[in-house]
Amino acid sequence: MHFKNLLRTLNLIKVSTTCPKRWCQSQTLERNPAADFTGTMSAWQLTNYGDESNLVLTENVEIPIITDPNQVLVKVSAASVNPLDVEMMRGFGSVLLSNMRQISSLCQDQSTSETPLILGRDFAGTVVAKGNSATKFEIGDEVFGVVKPHDQGCHSEYTVTSESLVAKKPDFLSMEQASGILYTALTAWSALKISGNFIVVSPKDKRILVLGASGGVGSVAVQMLNAWGAQVVATCRSDAVSLVETFSPQVILDYTSPTYQSSVESAGKYDVILDAAGIGEKELEAYVPHVNPGGSLITLRSPLLNNIDTYGLLCGTVKSAIDLAVPNLTSGVFKKGSLIKWGFFMPLATAVEEISELVNKNKITPPIEKTYPFSSVPEAYSRMKAGHLRGKIVISLDKKKSSE
Repeated sequence: MHFKNLLRTLNLIKVSTTCPKRWCQSQTLERNPAADFTGTMSAWQLTNYGDESNLVLTENVEIPIITDPNQVLVKVSAASVNPLDVEMMRGFGSVLLSNMRQISSLCQDQSTSETPLILGRDFAGTVVAKGNSATKFEIGDEVFGVVKPHDQGCHSEYTVTSESLVAKKPDFLSMEQASGILYTALTAWSALKISGNFIVVSPKDKRILVLGASGGVGSVAVQMLNAWGAQVVATCRSDAVSLVETFSPQVILDYTSPTYQSSVESAGKYDVILDAAGIGEKELEAYVPHVNPGGSLITLRSPLLNNIDTYGLLCGTVKSAIDLAVPNLTSGVFKKGSLIKWGFFMPLATAVEEISELVNKNKITPPIEKTYPFSSVPEAYSRMKAGHLRGKIVISLDKKKSSE
């Protein structure tokens, strides 16, 4: 039996090496016949890189097909708008993401053209079809999920993604609430667990400073850290204090206060400082005196994709390594055994499982600043661009609901 399995594996490797598309198609053909869900849908498509004026509502876009037996097709009830969507609208990351689409197209019957592009990373909705290896869900299950950055997004009536990036929606959350969870939660989880080393060291009783606690990533980071037993100090503007109080950090600091820096210092040394406000490495250097030896200062504002866009894959990667090394050397953080690091959104199945458990225990609930109807997606992008958010920007595809 083991010998037969070995031969089968070697044969698959041979086929995938000589003809990757043939191998993937052979696997796709094994999917459940119920996955043959075809037709057209409405979707907001980006026709050219630029601003929200290039977003066009198209009524006859083909419903995405399942190309992998582990995928699910979801009818979208709500989706959120994230900073990444706005950056991708401007062309951010287009070089790397385009290369990733080309690699993906070897195994999928899809266009590699950069535009028209459907944006949107996280969503909530109902499973309407699935591949035959997608066993976690049944047709009709209400779920929330996330789409990888190089795939067509979810600002549309239907979306396809791997079942490992989808979780069942608890009954106590609305579709709108559930739609705004996974992108920000996966970003916070990856920054804290991977960049902050909490995947190997327990965050329990560690002291964490979260900059920008009223935004999407900051709000979920505070809730996540509380669930892990960390001591959280959160920063926000004075008009967001009442919102951040609902996340129950130990200390809240108003970063517009003239005594802010002294308050940061008096609140104690920190094992991790998370820049969820996107201030970047230069401004983060001001917090170096407040981090414990061996600690981490993590920013989500990485120049990696921008460098690759500008200088190409190889030179852009080298430039990024230099960009990260310089502030570590010049700020003095490296001398004290600490590091300035970058945090990234990582669509990891392990993280989705843990986040789902926290959501089901009511440990994570994303605040919503405003819900826009599907017809007003450009307005939702404009609000995201304006910044200083007090929760998530959500798009509802429920025709019975209007803007809140």
